[in-house]
Amino acid sequence: MKDRKRYQHLINSLAAMSAMCLIGTIGFKYFEDLSWFDALWLTIITVLTVGYGDTIPVTQEGRWFALIIIPVSVGIVSYAIGAIASLVVEGELSTSMRERKMKKKIDQLENHIIVCGLGRVGEQVLDYVREYKDMQVVFIDEREEPLHKILKSDELFIVGDATEDDVLKSAGIERAATLVVALSSDADNVFITLTAKGLNPDIYIVSKAEREATEKKLKTAGAARVINPSSTGGKQIVMSILKPLSVHYMDLVLSADHAEYSIEEILIQKESSFVDQSLKGLDIRNVYHVTIVAILRNGSLIGIPKSDEKLQAHDKIIVFGAEENLTVFEKAITP
Repeated sequence: MKDRKRYQHLINSLAAMSAMCLIGTIGFKYFEDLSWFDALWLTIITVLTVGYGDTIPVTQEGRWFALIIIPVSVGIVSYAIGAIASLVVEGELSTSMRERKMKKKIDQLENHIIVCGLGRVGEQVLDYVREYKDMQVVFIDEREEPLHKILKSDELFIVGDATEDDVLKSAGIERAATLVVALSSDADNVFITLTAKGLNPDIYIVSKAEREATEKKLKTAGAARVINPSSTGGKQIVMSILKPLSVHYMDLVLSADHAEYSIEEILIQKESSFVDQSLKGLDIRNVYHVTIVAILRNGSLIGIPKSDEKLQAHDKIIVFGAEENLTVFEKAITP
């Protein structure tokens, strides 16, 4: 509907020019006794004010008819040119204004996520990002078309080569918390990881790798996590054969299309009333209907913690449950 309104003036002018050509062709054929082609030719050069002089109206009636359609045609052609110019200028201004607004928003971001590459993996990241409205994400891709086609008007992006320092800086790499590197080339992913670590040593990097040999290089370059879609896909296929119910259950939990259940990471602050309380005493499963599946403490992971395990300040707990229950629990545990 919006596009139709935008092109309405051009559609109107084209319709008016078509109508004028039809009227002129019929009129010149009638007054000048010309063939259909000659009448059309005379109409076109009259409407466009070309005036080659090879065909001209010779009768009095034909000249009067030409005097009527010439000023009308000039107005229609001027209207059409104005409509085309307006579309060009409007498109350029709209693009320029959007880029300016995006740059202003990106310059104000802190602790945001940068995603390099909007291919198959990048699109999957986008699907999950859209599920979490509070995520601030900037996408980088050197292909302009997919960025405009896939992303919504309020989603931030930069058209450019992510291997270049200036492009990463324009995305706010120094202020970003996380970088997702999902280009198709392993060499580019390694180079971006090295560059990003040089610009922001504290940034958390998750990178894609097509080959197993690249995984070690990416970790050496500074990637905290390396995902190999081929390897992961192969393992999932095997597990789907051996343990189909378990894989189906995990797919439901992790799928963006099934947001009823989720896994949440919650940092326990020292002011929390849950500090120094045992899991048994808190009775979290019965009170909040969520389950603590692991505790990350001082870099060590406590999997399936025992009931007498006491929560400590700065613990990061991994909790599983329904979305609404997780929200209630997070509010309760946060001072």
